Amino acid sequence: MSSEKTLEQWLQWLENTRPEKDIKLGLDRVSEVGRRLSVMKPAPLVVTVAGTNGKGSCVALLEAILRDAGHRVGTFTSPHLFRFNERVRINGQEISDDALCQAFSSADEVRGDIHLTYFEFTALAAFYCFLQAKLDIVILEVGMGGRLDATNIIDPDVSIIATVGLDHQEWLGNTVEEIAREKAGIMRTGIPVIYGDDPVPSTVTEHAIDIGAPLFRRNHEFFCSVDSVSWGWSGVDKAGEKIVLPRLPLPTLFLDNAATIIQALQFLPMDISRPHIEAGLQSAVLPGRFQKRQVKNSKGHLIDVILDVSHNPQAGNVLAKCLKRETSGKNVHAVLAMCKDKNYGGFIRQLLPYVNSWQVSQFESPRALSTESLQQALTEKQADVIGYDSIDDAFHAVINTSESGDCVLVTGSFMTVAPVLAILDRT
Repeated sequence: MSSEKTLEQWLQWLENTRPEKDIKLGLDRVSEVGRRLSVMKPAPLVVTVAGTNGKGSCVALLEAILRDAGHRVGTFTSPHLFRFNERVRINGQEISDDALCQAFSSADEVRGDIHLTYFEFTALAAFYCFLQAKLDIVILEVGMGGRLDATNIIDPDVSIIATVGLDHQEWLGNTVEEIAREKAGIMRTGIPVIYGDDPVPSTVTEHAIDIGAPLFRRNHEFFCSVDSVSWGWSGVDKAGEKIVLPRLPLPTLFLDNAATIIQALQFLPMDISRPHIEAGLQSAVLPGRFQKRQVKNSKGHLIDVILDVSHNPQAGNVLAKCLKRETSGKNVHAVLAMCKDKNYGGFIRQLLPYVNSWQVSQFESPRALSTESLQQALTEKQADVIGYDSIDDAFHAVINTSESGDCVLVTGSFMTVAPVLAILDRT
């Protein structure tokens, strides 16, 4: 491919020659091209974030705090909602088309006859962009698993595993312990690893001991407590001394992820004071993670809308707890579309007690679960369900039949949330 190509042409070439759904785990190929591209150290400091759920929130919170402290920060995340550029951010801004085109061209030039997957190619492009931007720190979100993920060619200075649950079993294993072992592959000898959930899978603990990676676990080495207006954090610094941060402002994103990030910050060689932490907790934004909007319907009623990209039972459990807390006494109407390779039955079970009606559809993707399959799954649960030809139709229908005080939940996938966010942004 020529460097004269536009970003749209590069992305079309990637999808045509190496579809994103085609996954080939392993580090040999991507490591070799990474060395040729000289991107194995994309910034002086690197934080790698793995986990079944919560990775995006951890990245967003850490980015916000570090940027408030004046540091130059790059982030690599996936997937995107609207534009591919969202995956690579430099100092809070999406990467430019020109920078991505140059990165793709450079990676393609040095790879020779080595075949890279879609994710490997885009990860290397991100590393190249970070190197050119001369950043202080880079935050890498693992795509899937950890041990054999393309991000794992980069040695981190701090590792984070947000949570471990059942997802991508065909690649990572059929039990939480097996999946946890894959995610533990981001650990390095002597490098702190923060585990943000409780309990900790035994394979995480065992691998940390085996390789000599200091492990810091929520509810063991660091803690959080919450009341209606604030929360408190306690943990340890790099010298092992106890630190207490009382009366912190409630974060815009999930509290467990905020607690995890504050512990990770203790191991970075940077001066991050409490005001920076407070500012970052309140300014971090992540579209599609229990995101709240409002829209006026055709009857003039103002309807609350919650958008959440959750798509597996563990994330569904967290979403259910949020719904219980935030929508008590309200009628909740869900707009749902999912991928057929997800445990949609387990996801639905988590939400059933908190959803009054279901509007289901499917998105344009080879991975899409059919509307009929979703209808059948919900009908078997005696749920009130209607199928629609498109997500847009489902959303417009439920908004216009909702009453004042009702809440519409849009969930099941990034590909469910994206079109509804686009509708809301136009209104």
